[in-house]
Amino acid sequence: MSAVNQDMLVDVVNGNDTPVGIIARKDVFREHVNFRVVHELIFNSRAELLIQKLASTHPRHPGYWGSSVAGYLFAGESYQAAANRRLTQELGVAGLSMDFVGKISMDDEGCRKFIAIFTAIHDGPFDFNRDCIEQLEFLSIQQIHAAERSGMLLFTPTFLRVLAFYESRIQ
Repeated sequence: MSAVNQDMLVDVVNGNDTPVGIIARKDVFREHVNFRVVHELIFNSRAELLIQKLASTHPRHPGYWGSSVAGYLFAGESYQAAANRRLTQELGVAGLSMDFVGKISMDDEGCRKFIAIFTAIHDGPFDFNRDCIEQLEFLSIQQIHAAERSGMLLFTPTFLRVLAFYESRIQ
């Protein structure tokens, strides 16, 4: 499993999520450009959602909890290809059938972030990337909401937005 590469090239996209250039990942927020990411929500057979605690060395939101899998797209990469790549890199799982939930966007530190959301079912085991992930845990969506309301767990803003979108699609 490879570590996160801040020098990887990502697409700069316009307000319609159309590529208009290429930039190093490390420069995205400094240059305030729009970009693309993928988030995967992995559920177990009991309908609990796998969440990951970001490592204390993570550059953004260290120690916060987030989506099962998340990551930037390489320049020219499709959302589906990035979802497959990140699933293998982060959790050591390959060949998992994923369902596309939809795509949203949100503001993030002066940038517009386009987020494709996928779901899958997998009970593990997971061989997770300990450079990026401190801990994995399956929780029910109700437990996640209770932990967020009580402040017991801190969640990334993107995860909360992704989860809200997912819940709006299944109701």
